[in-house]
Amino acid sequence: MASYIFTLGFHEDFILRRLVSEKAQHGSRVVIFTVKPITGATKTAYQNLVTYCTRMGLSSPELVELSIGEAEDIILSALDTIQTLEEPIIADLTGGMRILVIAVYTALIASKKRFRAYIATEGEQKAEIKIESTHIGAITKELPEEKKKILETIVINPGITPAQLAKNLGKSEKTIANHITELKKLNLVITRGKTNNIYPTKLGIIISKTTKTKTEIIPESTGKE
Repeated sequence: MASYIFTLGFHEDFILRRLVSEKAQHGSRVVIFTVKPITGATKTAYQNLVTYCTRMGLSSPELVELSIGEAEDIILSALDTIQTLEEPIIADLTGGMRILVIAVYTALIASKKRFRAYIATEGEQKAEIKIESTHIGAITKELPEEKKKILETIVINPGITPAQLAKNLGKSEKTIANHITELKKLNLVITRGKTNNIYPTKLGIIISKTTKTKTEIIPESTGKE
């Protein structure tokens, strides 16, 4: 069963929307992080949230107040709570002070738990980003040189087939297939079509920018060997 964490400022509307969109269930823990000392507006927002959860049959949200001080202290305080939550964790860090959002997000990464985090704008122009723990894993994981070379080749040649990739890199198709399976698990590439054409994901393109290898573009096939 998923757990939920939120950063709360003066408004609870985004929390209600997230609980609805994620179909939160009774028994799921809902943790609200806010800055200590809590303000009157935040207290009102929290009470409105408690009322909503009670009416919808959800567990009463737990309020965790974090004292603003040294970065390590606030992160540790948030981490103490996050480590007690069941996976996966669904987080919406749209509300609250930026220092609170950054601290909770850092603690979420440090927990090494599976999570999906959202951060949205609160103005008229709505925009939202979603970051998953798999993204963090891919970004922080140091790819072996062979996988870097394969990923960069795919980025330069989107739609390349496993056979073309193996020929270009001088590897067996079995070796390439094993590498592609691992890159897919990291959400760096996807395959499409009957011939399993390989394409980089946006995350794969980001990761490829850290590589130092140079790969030639494969000319389009003329149909002749």
